[in-house]
Amino acid sequence: MRYTYFLIVFILPIGMMAQNGGKSAFQFLNIECSPRVEALGGYAIAIFDDDVGLSQTAPSLLNQDMHNEISFTYGDYFSDISLLSFSYANKYKNFGVIGVSLKAISYGVFDRNDANGNNNGTFSANDQLLTLGIGKQINGFWYLGLNLNLINSNYDTYSSSALSSNISATYNHEEKKITSTILIKNIGRQLTSYTSKIENLPYEIQAAISKELLHLPLRYHLTYNNINIFDIKSSYKLLNQTNILTGDVELKEESFGKTFLRHIIIGAELNPFRRNLFIRSGFNFQRRFDLSTITKPSLVGFSFGIGFRVSKYHFDYSRSSYHLAGTPNNFSIATNLSTFGF
Repeated sequence: MRYTYFLIVFILPIGMMAQNGGKSAFQFLNIECSPRVEALGGYAIAIFDDDVGLSQTAPSLLNQDMHNEISFTYGDYFSDISLLSFSYANKYKNFGVIGVSLKAISYGVFDRNDANGNNNGTFSANDQLLTLGIGKQINGFWYLGLNLNLINSNYDTYSSSALSSNISATYNHEEKKITSTILIKNIGRQLTSYTSKIENLPYEIQAAISKELLHLPLRYHLTYNNINIFDIKSSYKLLNQTNILTGDVELKEESFGKTFLRHIIIGAELNPFRRNLFIRSGFNFQRRFDLSTITKPSLVGFSFGIGFRVSKYHFDYSRSSYHLAGTPNNFSIATNLSTFGF
């Protein structure tokens, strides 16, 4: 009976409505704020240390090393879109590690013009996500976690809210320096809708593994996203083209290998002196395939970052190449309140 109450809370969200496929509301849920995650390709759920910001997505990463850890993140997204997030964790004896986080996205201020081009003032758009999570060690290697998410969205006069959860399980073997996680994201439903139509949430299943090399201070990360849907190519990609020699319209079919690679994100984290400096890089196949241009693909799909500790503080920075039109930058600062006597 030791874990009875925890398992009841853990299993409860499975009874909530979950949909996959098609289009869904609240796509901002898939926007990562953590510069560490962004530097590793945008998906990194198999990291087990004191980085409390990781628990926003995968609650099973909540562990005792995060006790009293606090983190603030700012993201300079596309145009004048701004990302802000906050995370904190605290351990409770015989209960687990509790985490709380807040993510807010501001899309800026827009002109409200009518059909004739007359300006009728301005309006704003923003999204918020409040998360309460719990993580608990089940045995020597396994951890379970649950996040409950309260979602709110406001676009001018339109607003919507939803309740969702993330469920994850993590295997962490410190001696072998290997970590793996399976995550079920965004199980839930809309509470209030923008219009009279109830929309789905961006339900997704992910799996990831990371391993530190034996004789090199390098940890590699491998993630497979959208396990629940195999064909995730963009619906806006051209499905046919005209042969310039014959004038015939030819169907463009994507190979099995390319469709499979769309699910893969790879990353690496180098700790050159095994101390306070971290150099990171990642590659996202899906971004490369859908967002790069034929004439100038540049570094689309690649991401880079750096992290370092100074005294009681841990700083992280990332730069991700989504498209030639923009390369978001993310920053974070974290510290442990226990070092200040709290």
